[in-house]
Amino acid sequence: MSDYLQAMFRRRPNDGWFKAGKYDATTTDIMCALAVVSMFIYGLGRSLFARLIFFGPSVRDFEFWRVVTWPIAEQPTFFGLLGVVFFWLFGQQIEALFGRNKFLIWVLSVAIIPAVVLTLLGALNNQFDATSADLGLSTMFLGGIWVYAATYPGVKWFEVVPLWALAGVFTGLRLLQYSGDRATGAVLFLLVSIAAALFAGRSLGMASGWPIPHIDLSGIGSGSSSPTRTTKSRGPKRKRSKSSGGMKVVDGPWRNAPAPTAPPVGPSAADQAELDGLLDKIGESGMDSLSSSEKKRLNDLSKRLRNR
Repeated sequence: MSDYLQAMFRRRPNDGWFKAGKYDATTTDIMCALAVVSMFIYGLGRSLFARLIFFGPSVRDFEFWRVVTWPIAEQPTFFGLLGVVFFWLFGQQIEALFGRNKFLIWVLSVAIIPAVVLTLLGALNNQFDATSADLGLSTMFLGGIWVYAATYPGVKWFEVVPLWALAGVFTGLRLLQYSGDRATGAVLFLLVSIAAALFAGRSLGMASGWPIPHIDLSGIGSGSSSPTRTTKSRGPKRKRSKSSGGMKVVDGPWRNAPAPTAPPVGPSAADQAELDGLLDKIGESGMDSLSSSEKKRLNDLSKRLRNR
């Protein structure tokens, strides 16, 4: 159990947008930090905090920022803080799958699509006007679980419960809560959020384990791509070594430094096969089934793919 907890709370080496001390500040880090700030805003004044949450009539009155601020609006409660922690833990894994650029696009899609849909539906029937301060990061976290489950359908939580079943339980509990509150708008908002998460995830190259309708946007943000499988290496042609008797020498991380004018080198066929094997193992048994050396190797290969 201690190994699982260690793996769960270990910070992932994702690419950040800027440096915060010795760490890269990733999209996940920034969103969690803003959610904590929103708790202090709540303490300063609930009316000010209320301007962050999604409310269709206010959006129709040109308060457009609510379309993107609702995920970081968290009340200073135990469950609110728990939602921030869980999003930070799981968000790192999702961000590692997508890569920095695609993850940001996915986050914006999950935030904007349901907000726009409910704003338009509310204009037709005010019963669909969702107003809930507990949508927050927990809704984004739930969408992330569905995407991960659709990417690796065989993954099990603590090697017991299938991840898709866990996502279903969390979704069912939230739907029961909103249904009991007679919050039709919140029910619809949650369902549209999950649909948007899966649609955007599949469109960006993830969630390929299920037949999800999508638009192929996998080429977007490829400068920070995830460790997905590829069929070709984009590196330069390999050169023969003059002193190796005709054997090929492949540029790789064991070289001290590449030539100043040489472009980054993609993974070799052997590296690609090794990466595929690690991804298969994750798909069957989850990330925690990898040994420490395998995780380090996965990170090395992933970085080379992102930088190619």
